[in-house]
Amino acid sequence: MGQELKTSLRFDGRILEGVALLESDSIIFRGEVSLTVKFSEIFKIEANAGWLDLQTGRGLLLFELGPKAEVWAEKIKNPKALVEKLGFDASAAEKKVAVVGKLDADLRADLDATGAKIAKIARGKDFDMIFVAASSKKDLEKLASYREMIKEEGGIWIVYPKGSADLTEREVLTAGRTLQLTDNKQVKVSDVLTSVRFVIPVALRKKKKSG
Repeated sequence: MGQELKTSLRFDGRILEGVALLESDSIIFRGEVSLTVKFSEIFKIEANAGWLDLQTGRGLLLFELGPKAEVWAEKIKNPKALVEKLGFDASAAEKKVAVVGKLDADLRADLDATGAKIAKIARGKDFDMIFVAASSKKDLEKLASYREMIKEEGGIWIVYPKGSADLTEREVLTAGRTLQLTDNKQVKVSDVLTSVRFVIPVALRKKKKSG
């Protein structure tokens, strides 16, 4: 899930009121008109007195963001790599990871490149992350068993098609929440895939330790 702010947008001689959403590869504006500005079409970025100035092929767009203008400008100039958004950092080689199902080939290659310890078979305990490739509700039937496989501070990433009638966002979220898991992050994987991370709530971790 991206960062969302109420804003005024100056574009094409008009001042438009609405909401700006900062995604991993674009800014989306929703208001009197709807616009999606891909990072790839921006050739100049500046933050001036609370305004985010974007020079694009379609003209100059000015977003009033206040103190967030500089933050957004930096995020657009230096977007995080996908694996960073998924939780891999300098200690990636120490992470224990499992993959369930046929994961997108590019994503799988990115995971392999992190140097993390990726199990050949999704069995065992104390995994830092489990990635589940899902395309239907049936692929989520073993979510309870995956819950038992992760560390208390670990996470389960469900990777699924965007806008699919076979597996909707509501069905994915319901599957996790029914097991008392908390969805705390969503990351775009590609133009056709998205992912959501489920974790064990802190309160339940403490109960498990005290018990």
